[in-house]
Amino acid sequence: MTTPEEAGTGFYGKVRTHGDFVGRGLSREFVVQWDTWLQRGLLKAQEQLGDAWLQDFLGMPLWCFAMKPGVMDDTAYAGVMMPGIDAVGRYFPFVVARPMAQAFFDDWLRSSSVWYEHAAGLALSTLKAKFSLAEFETELEQLDSGAETLVWRDKFRRFLSEGDVASVWWTSAQALHRHEGAPDTALFLRLLGG
Repeated sequence: MTTPEEAGTGFYGKVRTHGDFVGRGLSREFVVQWDTWLQRGLLKAQEQLGDAWLQDFLGMPLWCFAMKPGVMDDTAYAGVMMPGIDAVGRYFPFVVARPMAQAFFDDWLRSSSVWYEHAAGLALSTLKAKFSLAEFETELEQLDSGAETLVWRDKFRRFLSEGDVASVWWTSAQALHRHEGAPDTALFLRLLGG
């Protein structure tokens, strides 16, 4: 059986070159919970925002996140999420995520890697007119081989160590959100608003 830290980075969501969901490398449990959360979030956004939901969705920033074990399954996750669209015009976020065991996650929080920058670049590459899923998967495998690190922002680690905070979400624009419990529609609406 593969341990979370051996599993490597996976992905799930919609890309412009395919007519349905694409995904690899994430547990079934993660995908089911992630999909359910986002389906509910998209529905709630459409109910609350009417026709404006799409503009907000397409303008949503790329969000980085760190999740404690127990949020999606018994594994911790680090990742990036952005708006996605498939070849037939259906909208759904695209995620690049790395599962990891608690011990590895604790180390991750002590010294964040440029992994987030590279994961964000890979996610954004799905928007290219000539996007290739095969090339994307090859680059994804290389993502886990890098050992470069940046200093982790202490506030992220502090937020994750406080009480019931289960995940921390941030953007390159320095927006930061901590969330208690499992992802829910309120979290999705907050992320949608930037």
